[in-house]
Amino acid sequence: MPRRRRRSANTMQITLPFGPGTARRQRDKTRRTPRRSGDWTLLALIVILSLIGLVMVYTASSILAERSYDDSFYFIKKQLQWSLLGFAAFMMVSRLETDRLREWIFPMTVSIFVLMASVLIFGAEVNGSRRWIALGPVSFQPSEIAKLFAVIYLAHYIAKKDLRLGRFVDGAVPPLIVMASLAVLILIEPDFGTTIVILSISLILLFLGGIPMTQVVILLGFTLPVAYYWVVSSPYRLKRITAFMNPWEDRYGSGLQMIQSQIALGSGGLSGTGLAEGKQILFFLPEPHTDFIFAVIGESFGLLGTTLVLTLFVLILWRGLRISLMVETPFQRMLAIGMTLLITLPALLNMGVVTGLLPTKGLPLPFLSYGGSSLLANSVAVAFLYNISRNINERKGFSPLWEGLS
Repeated sequence: MPRRRRRSANTMQITLPFGPGTARRQRDKTRRTPRRSGDWTLLALIVILSLIGLVMVYTASSILAERSYDDSFYFIKKQLQWSLLGFAAFMMVSRLETDRLREWIFPMTVSIFVLMASVLIFGAEVNGSRRWIALGPVSFQPSEIAKLFAVIYLAHYIAKKDLRLGRFVDGAVPPLIVMASLAVLILIEPDFGTTIVILSISLILLFLGGIPMTQVVILLGFTLPVAYYWVVSSPYRLKRITAFMNPWEDRYGSGLQMIQSQIALGSGGLSGTGLAEGKQILFFLPEPHTDFIFAVIGESFGLLGTTLVLTLFVLILWRGLRISLMVETPFQRMLAIGMTLLITLPALLNMGVVTGLLPTKGLPLPFLSYGGSSLLANSVAVAFLYNISRNINERKGFSPLWEGLS
């Protein structure tokens, strides 16, 4: 009887990428390496908002586009192009190592100030404002990029200084100088709405980072008189304030948008007039597809539609703040809070303007208003939030919406 040869312990075993055991090996590998997934509830909320935005942009702009460009799909085609660009930006940023951004703070700071100065020199002037830089057929607003930079810079600075923020001179002053300089460049364009957003987020992040309330009060005491002087020194801006106080005083001028917006919201009632059945898109409300698209939603879908939009933004605020509470590193925590505010604070201000609670300012409604630069910047902000939530999921596990409600 032939003797069996024993396999030596030193015999090399070769695993082929095919054969009867391949499927089992792949399953074992999948079990050993858990898939990294982030906050899908946050992404679902953003997708719902974006789809509503595409429908409403086409509804609000088709008649205007037909008259101005002989193409009723003119604005929606551009919005779709920016949506695809925003998706590409989301895919790239959601895979970045966020902590690596801190190594590039100085070149980012220099670049953003050069860019903001360039728009004042070479930017295209539209309606008396220089806010856009044209690159061939595409134009974008550098101020939207500046908002992203402001959040990244402040998150880095707060994480770097940590407990030293309580000291005013070498704590809160340096970032405030950077943010104030950036705000001045944006204010010269002029873009008062974006300036308010950047300064508000700066104060909130610095307060959450550790500066005392007394310093916040002092800074507000200095900022508010400057803002007041900036408004009253310009007849155009002062006219907006008087129109806010009494829009009927100039019903065909500075008060027109406010009046037509309130008419649209009132006409919608509880359930609205129906999609594309409203009257404000028939040239009664100027530029209905941009800053006042919330009024078109109110007329088309009534109180139920506007409540849905408000609820979506409240849920985004909740998910973003929840991510920030679960993260461990100070930089990522401040980054998550800042990006959440970057989306929800302009939404709150926009809805306040449309409903007549705030004076008119040029702030788009995130993911709903027409505008490529805003859509791209908000897509990047969501990408940062999802990126951070993926790291949380890897360490602790990230629960879906229904578990978070319990």
